[in-house]
Parts: sequence; C-alpha cells; structure tokens
Amino acid sequence: MMRKSAKLWKISKMNRKLYELILFFKFSIVGLLGMVISTAIFFSITSRLPENVSIFEYLPPYLISVEAGIIVTFFPNDRWVFKKEKKKLSTFHRFLGYHGTLFGGFVVQTFLFLFLLLVHINYYIAYVGGLGAAALWNYIISRKAIFA
Repeated sequence: MMRKSAKLWKISKMNRKLYELILFFKFSIVGLLGMVISTAIFFSITSRLPENVSIFEYLPPYLISVEAGIIVTFFPNDRWVFKKEKKKLSTFHRFLGYHGTLFGGFVVQTFLFLFLLLVHINYYIAYVGGLGAAALWNYIISRKAIFA
C-alpha cells in the first residue's frame, strides 16, 4: 500500500506537469499573436515598396516587424502567462532579457534550419523543426531565467 505522502507527491508531480503544459500552451498562444502582428506589419510596410528594390530594402521593415512582435508578446507573457511567478528582475530587466532570449531563439532556429537543409531534409520540415526548436528555447529560457 502506498503511503499518503507518496500519493501526494505523485499528485503534485502530475499537477506540476499539467501546470507546465498550460504555461507552454499560453506562451504559444501569445507567440501566435506576435507572429500575426509581426507579419501584418511586415507586409503592410513592404507592400508600399517599389517593385524593383534591393533585397536590403526589406531589412528595415523586417527589423521593425520583429521588434513589434517582441514588444507585443512581452507584456502578455509577463502579465498573463507568467503572472503567478515570483519575478526576481525588474520589468525593464525582464524586457531586456526577453530580447536576448528571443535573439537566442532566432539563432537556434537559423542554425537548425541550415543544418537540416545540409543533411537534405525537406525545407518545409527544416523550417518547422527550426521554429519548434526556437519555441522550446524561448519558452525554457523565458520560464527559467526571465520570468522566474
């Protein structure tokens, strides 16, 4: 027969896993919101560019849209997704750390994407694999370092 404390430990372990899953789901919803807003801004700006522009003309709208996505997702993550966490950093420092975290996710996504292409994985699968790796990176670092 299982001791009462062992049963409680198993239940709390299951609750922690469920809690973590719910946090990741909420984090993903916020990420989708950021992606939609970022994409809308990017296409809104680039649709006004002349047809025969240099590829470098796309860089400013891209950077603006990425920054907008970061700003738009920081506050819902801070105030909704991770609202129950006891935060050690000030809002400003969390915001700076969040920027760094998402840049790290961009690096992870890019390197995995390129690696998968190098080993002849279909580019759709490579793209989704890179996105998935970046999402996990962003969540784990945000959860453990930024919003902790």
